[in-house]
Amino acid sequence: MAKDTIRGDRRTQRRYPIELDLEYRVIENGAVVSAGEGKTGNMSSGGILFRAQDDIAKGSVELLIRWPAILGITPVVELCVFGRVIRSDAGGVAVQMARYHFQKPGNPTQTLHQLSGHALVQ
Repeated sequence: MAKDTIRGDRRTQRRYPIELDLEYRVIENGAVVSAGEGKTGNMSSGGILFRAQDDIAKGSVELLIRWPAILGITPVVELCVFGRVIRSDAGGVAVQMARYHFQKPGNPTQTLHQLSGHALVQ
């Protein structure tokens, strides 16, 4: 009996290739246990793939993405994402989004507080 093969992209949301700078924070039990910088590879309404400096374990993560809106040379807005790392390998770090919002850059403490209960994606 022949095996059936699933081919093609089976994702439910379309992914958009976009390269933006970001900061990430890995969170365990409400505390930041590691942080770093990276660049997005692609984004969809349900997730983000990014490249990071270091390996990231599965678990909760906060992303602060420099959105391409500027005033002069200064970014005026960040996309703040809270989600779960579902894969981390040589291809990048895949994050399933749980919540997100836009904010003025530069207030990570407020960001973490706001992410705990706003803007559910799904």
